[in-house]
Amino acid sequence: MLGTADDVPTASTFLQPLDQLYAALGLSFTQGTLLHADFYDGNPSNHFISSTYPIALLSKPVTAIGIDSFSSWDVNLVAYDKNGQTIASALLANPNPGGSNLRGHVALTSAQDIYGFAIYADDPNHILNLDNLELTFADPAATVPEPSSLALIGLGVSLAGLMRRAKTQGKGGGTA
Repeated sequence: MLGTADDVPTASTFLQPLDQLYAALGLSFTQGTLLHADFYDGNPSNHFISSTYPIALLSKPVTAIGIDSFSSWDVNLVAYDKNGQTIASALLANPNPGGSNLRGHVALTSAQDIYGFAIYADDPNHILNLDNLELTFADPAATVPEPSSLALIGLGVSLAGLMRRAKTQGKGGGTA
C-alpha cells in the first residue's frame, strides 16, 4: 500500500512529479503529482496524491487496484491491458460534486492482467486528493491450465497406466 497510513513526517514538497518516484516498486507515472508535507504522520485523513489526472504504468501485472479519495468530484478509476486498451473501470460518485468532499474508496478487479491505470475527475481541471493506493499483484503460480493442457496430462497418465498394465501382463503376472 502506498499512502499516508505508513508515512513518517517529511519535509514539505509541494506537487512533486510522481514519474519515477516509485519505480523500484515497478510503478511509474506518466502524469501526476505528489503532495508531501510535514503533517504526513500516519494520519489516514491526509492524502498523498493531489493531481488532476495521475496515469501509472506497471512493470508487473496486477489483478486489482484500489485507492481512497477525499475529493469534491467524482473519481473514475480505469485499468488498461498491456496494449493500453481499457479492460475495467469503476466510479466513486460524489452526490454533491463541487459542494463537499466525499471520503470513499474506489476499486476494481480484472480477470485480465492490468499493466496500467488512470484516476481522473469528471473535469480535467479538477484536482483529486487520493491516498492509500493498493495493488494486488498477479500470482503466476495461481494460473489455471488451459483445457488442452489438461487433456494432454490426462492422455499421458492414461498411456502410462496402459503401458504398466501391458508390462505386467507380458511378464505373466496378468489374471485370467
